[in-house]
Amino acid sequence: MIVSKVPGFLKKKRFLDDAKLSAERCRDYGTMFLNAGALADALDFFLKAGDGPGLEQLKEIALQTGDAYLLERILQAQGLSAPELWEQAAAKAQALGKLTLARWAWERAGKSAPAECGDGELGKSDWQPLGGDHADRA
Repeated sequence: MIVSKVPGFLKKKRFLDDAKLSAERCRDYGTMFLNAGALADALDFFLKAGDGPGLEQLKEIALQTGDAYLLERILQAQGLSAPELWEQAAAKAQALGKLTLARWAWERAGKSAPAECGDGELGKSDWQPLGGDHADRA
């Protein structure tokens, strides 16, 4: 059965908590969330379904987009450490300007992050107010 409407948060939670939800339905929901761009939600359903191909598809997306958070969840579920994948994700995140994710992935790969990725601290020079002049409130 193909599912066509992305469920909201409460329905999604109810489906994930439902021990009777079939692996096929979980795969359908995972695919639907994937197609909607909701990768973390897709991952939840692919994990519940035990859907290896779905997890591999998400792993490729994580590597192509430098999404270290998504990659970590997938590798944990698969029981892998895979430093080479962490290096690949780190390099991609760095190239895309996702420097916090890049630094995190370099650390997971067991390597020092390049200076370009920063030291993980938000410095005063990096902070900008959202709007208006708030210098008098500092």
